[in-house]
Amino acid sequence: MTLGSSEHHLGTGVAIRKLRDDARNLSREEFEDRHGSAFMLLSTAELSALRGPDNTEVCLDIDAPKRADSTVSLSLVVFPVRSSGNSAGHLITVGRGSENDVVIPDVSISRFHAFAKQGANGEWLIQDAGSTNGTTVNGHSAPQQGHGSPIEMKAGDNLRIGQVELTFLDATALISFAGKMQAPA
Repeated sequence: MTLGSSEHHLGTGVAIRKLRDDARNLSREEFEDRHGSAFMLLSTAELSALRGPDNTEVCLDIDAPKRADSTVSLSLVVFPVRSSGNSAGHLITVGRGSENDVVIPDVSISRFHAFAKQGANGEWLIQDAGSTNGTTVNGHSAPQQGHGSPIEMKAGDNLRIGQVELTFLDATALISFAGKMQAPA
């Protein structure tokens, strides 16, 4: 997934650094009220410009100060799994199209790719919506709607939506992770 440096290319995602203060200062209940109770975490390299098929850049040690000033290569983006009011009922739609609740702007993701929901016991479930590139949880394919039951997602599970790899986190795990992040120097 190639995300540009401006945050309008993040779909419904938000940089994790923007959640750090709330993770430290709000109770879990307050955090969930503000941000939701389930999240998909994406770690991605932000590239300002593609230089060709090999995006490797060699820097000499004498260039270290310059490299340190310009290196912001790892970005953590959080996609809250919550209704935006666009979907019907209890289903949370996931896809590339702006009409979804969770918008992940990547060409490998179908316009309407999957849907998530919270089960009767509070567990989180995901099901493929007949996408082109599929949906997996820990390498297990989520069945398409009408072809099996949704698959459960637990904190720390690896999700693959199209060609985008994410980590599913509940509010407790995200609060713990974001709260431990250091403020920028």
